[in-house]
Amino acid sequence: MITRKLAFVFLGLLGPMQAAGAKECLLSHATYRELRSGAVMQFRPIDNEPAALTAEVFSLTVPHTDIRLPADITWTNGKNSFPLGTIRHACTDDDREAGLEDGSGLCRIWDGQVYALTGGGAEQLNSREATPAPKGLLLPDFGAAFTEGADFAKANPEGSAWDAFTLTGCSDE
Repeated sequence: MITRKLAFVFLGLLGPMQAAGAKECLLSHATYRELRSGAVMQFRPIDNEPAALTAEVFSLTVPHTDIRLPADITWTNGKNSFPLGTIRHACTDDDREAGLEDGSGLCRIWDGQVYALTGGGAEQLNSREATPAPKGLLLPDFGAAFTEGADFAKANPEGSAWDAFTLTGCSDE
């Protein structure tokens, strides 16, 4: 009887401890996965990134390849600033002709506003400061842009992707 009660107490304490551990993950250390394609976003802490408004830096791993695409989230200027994400890849001649090359020397495969997915829906990311990792991220139109990209299409000719990424882990780095 006492053992059973202790087990219930222990299990009752374990739940909040796991929840607290999940809340401690910052976006700058989070890993997200897009379920349909298997694409992985790995955030890393920003050290000395050149752009003053860049708040988060991550790489996107293309499934079934060793390709890691550089990406970032920057905030717009002004009173009602919002986060804009950009995922880049090595430019092709077609990319350059389409005007997709940016100041980084790479070309945009996707760019747009980034939303946090919470239990209540999609909302703007909190701030440029140490942002807790939301349960998911929404990158509108990512799926269409990603699956049309040459890097993904060659490795996954029948593949598709959605716009939502789910939190899958947190690094200590």
